[in-house]
Amino acid sequence: MSGVEQLARFVRKPFPEKWAALKATFFQPNAAEERRLHALLTGKYAAPSVLQSAERMYIAYRPDSEFHFESHPEIATLSQQWVRFNTKNNAGDLPRLYALIFNIKQIMEENIPGEMAELGVYKGNSAAMLAHFAKQFNRRLILFDTFSGFDQRDLVGTDQKKDIEFIDTSLDQVRALVGDKAATFVQGRFPESIPPSLFDASFAVVHVDCDLYEPAKTALEFFYPRLSPGGLLIIHDYANPYWPGIKSAVDEYCRLIPERPLVFNDKSGTAMIRKASI
Repeated sequence: MSGVEQLARFVRKPFPEKWAALKATFFQPNAAEERRLHALLTGKYAAPSVLQSAERMYIAYRPDSEFHFESHPEIATLSQQWVRFNTKNNAGDLPRLYALIFNIKQIMEENIPGEMAELGVYKGNSAAMLAHFAKQFNRRLILFDTFSGFDQRDLVGTDQKKDIEFIDTSLDQVRALVGDKAATFVQGRFPESIPPSLFDASFAVVHVDCDLYEPAKTALEFFYPRLSPGGLLIIHDYANPYWPGIKSAVDEYCRLIPERPLVFNDKSGTAMIRKASI
């Protein structure tokens, strides 16, 4: 219904109905805020408008637990680290940050035993978030990356036409963001870079963000058997067609284990696998 039609309909109403509508619109507490929210939730960046257009962004509520109940006070600080040096990728991907924080806190609060690890650190944004919880819950965090982009040897098979990407980083830059005392940095091609001591380790949380089939496959083969019962394996880009090797690696490995991936609605379709408790 157009604005003109809505106005004509309003004019035809009896005076008591007009007055009730005016009071409801302009004289209720927080009426201005309600009008502002209504404009946002029916505007250009709100469903269904955004889903029927070429717009990339959408309006969404912050979680009740964080906004109304302030159950996650760390998120303000972690959001600053989340976007540092990586605004284009991460500033518009709050659903991923929320999902990571909520699920990692769940594992920590359940006291699932083991280390924390990440394969594919890039600029250190998710690593900084992991480091926060590693310090808070007295866990060791191990970060694996070349810190110089893809290794040429991994650009094979489904990934053979990919370019060497993510070279705009360095170990020093990541260390400055994450902190020296918060993590152990392991530089090199995975799995050749795995320290011998880790073969006897167990893990509570593992975040895999390596984009390519070969490192993803070896990550699953190494980390899943060492994941504690109830532990969490997080795989970025699972539902991202730009990196088909990730989904292939996960789907192949999941045929060998009892669990299946749960897919989240963040920008690149993160998947999570929680190991069954025995």
